[in-house]
Formats: sequence, C-alpha cells, structure tokens
Amino acid sequence: MPANDPRTVVPARYRNLWPARHRRVYSQSRYPRINAVLAEDTTLIQYDVRRSPSHSLLRTVPQLSDTPAFTSVSPTIRIISPSFPWSVDIPAPVSCAAVFEELYKMLQKSVTDSEWGYICGGSRYKSIMRAAKARMGRDKVTQVKRIDWLGDKTTFKGLQLDREFEKKRLLPGMTPCSETWVVKFKKP
Repeated sequence: MPANDPRTVVPARYRNLWPARHRRVYSQSRYPRINAVLAEDTTLIQYDVRRSPSHSLLRTVPQLSDTPAFTSVSPTIRIISPSFPWSVDIPAPVSCAAVFEELYKMLQKSVTDSEWGYICGGSRYKSIMRAAKARMGRDKVTQVKRIDWLGDKTTFKGLQLDREFEKKRLLPGMTPCSETWVVKFKKP
C-alpha cells in the first residue's frame, strides 16, 4: 500500500480502530479515485446522518477534516441518491468531512410545499411520517424535514458510481458533473 496514495490514507487514529485485515482492502476498492473512508465497498464508518458530524463523527475522528475525499482535485462533486430526490454539489477542495457535513446540512432542511405535495401522493408517505413523528418526539421540532425521507435507513453506507442512475437522475438541461457519486444508506 503506497504511503503517498490519498485513497489509502489511514489516519493514525484509525490504525488502532481498524484491524490490519481491513487496511489492505483500500487499494483493492472498486472505486480507486475515492478515499476508502467514503467508498461503499471499503468504508468502516458507521455514521448516522441524523446527527451532526461535527458533534459525533468528527469528534471521534477529527482527522477526517484534513483527509482528501478524492485522489485528484475536482472543481465540484455531486452527490445523488435513489433514497432522496435532491442533489448536493460540494465545491473543491473536498475533504471526507465536507461530504458528511454537506449531506447533513441538506438533510436538515425543512420539506417545502412542493416536496410535501409529492410525499402526500406517494408510496413513501407512511415511512416518512413514522420517521418524522419519531424525530419530532426527540427533537421537539414540528416540521417534516428531508431527513425523514430516508425512513429508517439513516446510516451512511458509502458512495458508489452508478452511471445508469446518474444519467436518469440528471435533470434535463442541467450541466453534468464529472464527479457524480451515489450515496447509499442502511438501517442502523
């Protein structure tokens, strides 16, 4: 494993948390351009996107703030998902922490009137409302938020490439982004 390869960087604090058998898979990722901390096939991060990364994940692993997300600099990366209808554009320089922070910020926004209209007529209404009621009980907030769209799948599973989904998801007339990644979630 080359020491100067950014996708294989294991911050010192991780070395004790991640057994050696996991460290060697970084260079074997299906996504060699992305840091192993973010790649769907190699990440060991268990981050619940309902919680602020600056208060949970980044306190535990502060090195993520300085860890580059990609092997090369891209002017912008775009994150999309089949789990929600929004996209997140993150300007360079992109650190692993920036990916978690921007996802969190986007998911904490209140649902708009047009989004609510889509939810009301959709098949996901019940799961969104269950998640919203559970969150509202904890947070004492009475608004439905985008995070509720994820239902019970709120743990970051990683980023992956899916060119077919990327093409379908691109709004006609919107400029494609060369670094478009699909975020996946799982149950905690």
